Amino acid sequence: MFEDRKSFSNGVQFAWDSTSLGMALECQRKYYYRMVQNIVPQNQSVHLIFGGIYASALEHFYKLRSHGADLEEAIHSTVKLAMIKSWDAERNAPVVFEDDKKTRVTLIRTIVWYLDQFGDETDSAIKTTNLLDGTAAVEVSFALEFDDDILLCGHLDRIVDFGDSLYWMDQKTTGSTVGPYFFKSYEMSNQFHAYTWAGQVILKSPIRGGIIDAAQIALNFSRFERGFFTSSPLQLEEWRESMLFVIAQTQSNTLLNKWPMNFTACDKYGGCPYRMLCKSHPSVRPHIVESYYTTPEKPWDPLVPR
Repeated sequence: MFEDRKSFSNGVQFAWDSTSLGMALECQRKYYYRMVQNIVPQNQSVHLIFGGIYASALEHFYKLRSHGADLEEAIHSTVKLAMIKSWDAERNAPVVFEDDKKTRVTLIRTIVWYLDQFGDETDSAIKTTNLLDGTAAVEVSFALEFDDDILLCGHLDRIVDFGDSLYWMDQKTTGSTVGPYFFKSYEMSNQFHAYTWAGQVILKSPIRGGIIDAAQIALNFSRFERGFFTSSPLQLEEWRESMLFVIAQTQSNTLLNKWPMNFTACDKYGGCPYRMLCKSHPSVRPHIVESYYTTPEKPWDPLVPR
């Protein structure tokens, strides 16, 4: 089960990222199904597919710009990439998102409109910074010592200079109206604390936080707002101590093979994808896994760079 996963040693995870930490925080049983058993629903969430293509397209854009491509060339290449990624080669037809708001049309529209609003940063005073070796801080994968025998891994799309401070940048999509409440919901984000902690270690500089570009996806329009995430040194240290506690607890549960359910998390984000398993009798769970779940070709492994 773990032979091809570099992040595990003797069945226990030692290299973590914000995704695996988030699952361990949310529900130990969910962590077990996804990270240990390595099973996922056969039908992937439309939101994950849409958001994944959107994020990879914008990452591609900023990589091209950092390598010297002009604006029009980068936009053209980015749209082409999104078109390819949203095409189902086996069916020879567009990917079916099965959502009235998130479709191939709204995906491409949102990418084009985002780049029209934020792509040209000449007047915005935002500039991609350089890493210590002089290369542009775009597509930065990391595996950093988090504690003794523990690594924190992840991927920063981009680190920028803005207003005499350093920030990482991230894009989010939502079907809801983007306003102060949307950005407030990320104030205690595990993912964003991890980005900030890692950015400071990578650059050996006090990164202030992150710039979040949020896209509201609607039937007839896409709208964008920019917000900020900040974290003080004390907040970062409290976050780190909390994550180390969760890691130790999860490693102990792994050795004991005990995976408690968090019943308050079953209905979050539209319902946990493993709720069907948890509510079923243990004797029938293997049959449910065989019928409704699958094993990804590439298991989630924080130590494998993108």
